[in-house]
Amino acid sequence: MKRLISAAMLAFLGMFVFQGGAMAATAHMKHGVVYHLDSSDPGLEKATLRNINNHINSPSGPSTQIELVIHGGGIKLLTDAKTDPQLQAAIDGLKMSGVKVKVCNNTLKSKKLDYKTDLYDVHASDIVPSGVAYLADKQFEGWAYIHP
Repeated sequence: MKRLISAAMLAFLGMFVFQGGAMAATAHMKHGVVYHLDSSDPGLEKATLRNINNHINSPSGPSTQIELVIHGGGIKLLTDAKTDPQLQAAIDGLKMSGVKVKVCNNTLKSKKLDYKTDLYDVHASDIVPSGVAYLADKQFEGWAYIHP
């Protein structure tokens, strides 16, 4: 009987030690938030950029990894930015703050766009095979999802 009680006590204490270690490990991890832009509406584009800026400037901003995933109609943000200095400045500001912009390759193919010549400041490392699959993968990894 003493062995059974001792084993139960050890198991009970082990749970606290395990949970404490897990909590300590997650306390140092950055949070991830993925923003989703799939609309060509200029008002929604600007709202999305503003939301991301607000997030960057929030108390949790410095400890948050932020990515913007663009596909479908949202690609208009990057095609318009080729000739719009205000959009360029907004995108540059986000990137300087550490925001990564990811672009859907399926959208590029369907719209016959070349990221090198048709989009503002997009590099090969910014291209993901499927924007929606990338969004789902980020959510599976525990990232928060925001679709303004």
